[in-house]
Amino acid sequence: MAEWNGLGRYPEDADVNDRPEEGTLLAYVDGSYQDALKKYGFGCIFILPDGRIYTEYGNGDNPDSLKQRNVSGEMLGAMYAVRFALNSGFTVIEIRYDYEGIEKWVTGAWKSKNDLTKKYAQTMLGWGQKIQIRFTKVPAHSKVKYNELADETAKLGVANGNGIPKVKSLSDFEVADGVEA
Repeated sequence: MAEWNGLGRYPEDADVNDRPEEGTLLAYVDGSYQDALKKYGFGCIFILPDGRIYTEYGNGDNPDSLKQRNVSGEMLGAMYAVRFALNSGFTVIEIRYDYEGIEKWVTGAWKSKNDLTKKYAQTMLGWGQKIQIRFTKVPAHSKVKYNELADETAKLGVANGNGIPKVKSLSDFEVADGVEA
């Protein structure tokens, strides 16, 4: 398999204990920001029930979103993950994150105080009518393997991304990977 560049199929499978149950997509999401580039980015790590791992990243420079710095990337990552799960036919997505707002704006534990976080919460609540969304907080920068990989991917997204990519489905990754769907 080709060397991993931050996108597509990750060159190893998830450990058996890290695999979700059938019908569930496990997604680690993270955001990043680089002031020198005036860009925010996101990284997503998708772990499938069979252990395959796929990754995606992207970035943006919307002036309103730049005010939120890495938080914009955090929200983009979570939204991208849910759309990917919907496009791929999953019935459940578990989002693992290290920034509390990812869950707390959606559950209402935190009040959304600006248009960006309000739109995020409304969008996620709407999608929650179509797919079960589970949130799991993981500690930041604490050697949680796939969270560290999401962090690395988000940084690659800021530096190497070409905007916010079209939301893929699993079959898009499989075709690129040479797997028959």
